[in-house]
Amino acid sequence: MTRLSPLLLLLACAPVQPVTRVEEGRLEEGDRRHDADGSFYDEYRFDAEQGWRIRVEMQSAELDPFLQIRRVGATDRAFLRQNDDAEDESTMARLSLRAPARGTYVVWANSFQAGQTGAYTLRIEAGPEAR
Repeated sequence: MTRLSPLLLLLACAPVQPVTRVEEGRLEEGDRRHDADGSFYDEYRFDAEQGWRIRVEMQSAELDPFLQIRRVGATDRAFLRQNDDAEDESTMARLSLRAPARGTYVVWANSFQAGQTGAYTLRIEAGPEAR
């Protein structure tokens, strides 16, 4: 039987802090490429508690934003959600979901078409909803 050290046990039980994060990013040659379509992407990680509301938005005037989110360590590598256009003909992608489990989540900020480059703004919010 494996025993966890007291420090590891404390870290595993420590509460996760709500997240509000704004990132100014840029997709460019040399970034990672998505296996499915060859589009460039940047990766952003954050922690969330089970049941927390997660909201992610990506805007750009230089490319067609596309978002995907998954939980790190999930048994399958399927995305929990993905979005191209928050509204028809928009240059914003938006995701909203409840965290299915406590853990680390990863957002892939990428473009709808392969080869697109340019600046973008990404906003990530994760936390319990106000009652």
